[in-house]
Amino acid sequence: MDYSSFFITAFTTIFIIVDPPGNIPMFIALTETISDEDRDKISKKATLIAAFLLIFVTLTGNSILEFFKISMDGLKIAGGILLFAVSVDILMGSRRRQIYVEKGKENIDIDSLAVFPIALPLYTGPGAITAAIVLYSSAETVILKLLVIASILLTYLVVRLTHIYSNQIIRILGKSGSDIVARLMAIFLAAIAVEYFFSGIEGKLSSFVKG
Repeated sequence: MDYSSFFITAFTTIFIIVDPPGNIPMFIALTETISDEDRDKISKKATLIAAFLLIFVTLTGNSILEFFKISMDGLKIAGGILLFAVSVDILMGSRRRQIYVEKGKENIDIDSLAVFPIALPLYTGPGAITAAIVLYSSAETVILKLLVIASILLTYLVVRLTHIYSNQIIRILGKSGSDIVARLMAIFLAAIAVEYFFSGIEGKLSSFVKG
């Protein structure tokens, strides 16, 4: 097993879905009316909560699948469809993001803002959860499973760094630059989604033929 290739695939998949560069404008818009100190507090809390949630769901994903009697191939098919929808959502400009920005203009408690909508669902949404469960469940060895967790931690480390340097990044990329980066990554996400979908279909057909 090529561990480096698996790690790159896992990290790329989660990174694209979480989309740290594309979410910079939203993070700034949601926190533009508060002080730099409070913005930093929100960033730390939101990043920790988002990472914890995704890791927790990743580790318990198999138990959840067994409880609801969902096969891995079924999850791959559903996950592929969901991830493809997420990629199209990003490519088309995502109306959800406008809703988040509007909420940022309200007088929201700092702790509440860190949890919703920043940690959940902005940085740990259904797409990230589905991808993480599929990746972790597909990992056949302990090392591969640890690489999935490492890819999650690395992704949220990048999220934290984008928050710290958000103003500088926005100046460099500009709003249009951030949108271009997000849409470019969405194309790769769509390709990954197609791979998930057909891998699930292939597994279902194989089990049907054997059965």
